[in-house]
Amino acid sequence: MNRFRPLKLALLAGALAAWVMPAAAQGRKIIVDQDARGPASTDLQSILLFLQAPDVDVLGITLVAGDQWIKEQTQRTLRAVEIAGRTDVPVVPGAVTPLINTREESEIWEQQWGQLSFKGAWTPRNYHEPDVVPELKEGNPTTKPRAEHAANFIISMVHKYPNEVTIWAGGPLTNIALALRLDPEVATLAKELVLMGSGFNVGQGGIHRINGRREFNWWFDPEAVRIAMSAPWKKITITPVDISVKTRLTDDIKGEIAKSKNPVAEYHTKFAGGSYMWDEIAALAWMDPSLITKQDELYVNIDIDHGASYGQTIFVEKDQDAGQGRPPVARRMPVWWRLATVQWDLDTAKFYKMYIDLMSRPPRRLSSAR
Repeated sequence: MNRFRPLKLALLAGALAAWVMPAAAQGRKIIVDQDARGPASTDLQSILLFLQAPDVDVLGITLVAGDQWIKEQTQRTLRAVEIAGRTDVPVVPGAVTPLINTREESEIWEQQWGQLSFKGAWTPRNYHEPDVVPELKEGNPTTKPRAEHAANFIISMVHKYPNEVTIWAGGPLTNIALALRLDPEVATLAKELVLMGSGFNVGQGGIHRINGRREFNWWFDPEAVRIAMSAPWKKITITPVDISVKTRLTDDIKGEIAKSKNPVAEYHTKFAGGSYMWDEIAALAWMDPSLITKQDELYVNIDIDHGASYGQTIFVEKDQDAGQGRPPVARRMPVWWRLATVQWDLDTAKFYKMYIDLMSRPPRRLSSAR
């Protein structure tokens, strides 16, 4: 007998086992926390990118109030998940309001400091009551959300898969803050925190005239940001408006995706509008970090003083020598300042190519039930 035959058979069996395993079981584990305005917004398009990616294991989609109210988000997300053929991924509703910030306080702030161009679910031109779910142009879902709060889902997943789960946030950080308050171990058990939010030195992309440092996701629930950004994560990565405004969902991109007759592509073609690609960058850069061509490490947090600066990004540069005999910044910062990797620039051609590819693909095969 050929003495190498058993080894060859073993290798073949292993290869076949890997091939027949659900694709999700082989991928990096992620919880997608999102304020999923729909249809086909930057919010839902980022969700669809994760669902389409062959090497990503989406443990669940947790929803948070922000761009839209939870009840409407839930229906739109369930429908998008159905279109993507990924009903194996649970949709888990979460926080229905910010921790402290309110619509009324935002109106008082505007009377003193100037009108905000966008306030998510509170925006007057789009406002409806939280319990109202408008008619869905994309069709009504037939599936149901998971009967669990998003914060509890986050806690259960990081305990089930310690040091493996990325918590990715494309909206306000209320669910993450609640999870941390219920179980502080969330930060140390998670692999990393990746988020789209904040603004630094750009004069566009924010919600208050030319002030990009007041970015919607962070402004909507500043206290949640303070809690989340003060926790001892192993790693924090931020996609701010500074890099987001360097991209645009153009007619040319939409035209390329329209060539595909797969379900996600048809949904995109019918409903997607032109906009900056805020959440899509945060999603694809996590999948392929080589998309990012410039980034820095900064100490980042948010101003929670309820005055003119409420909801603005605050940050301090990392340095090795503060000069004049003072210790380095790392030894002088309060405990609620955490070091984060902040993305500044990207390879747009490579980004657009990856986006078109994933949005044009056929649905992935369903993974086994969790």
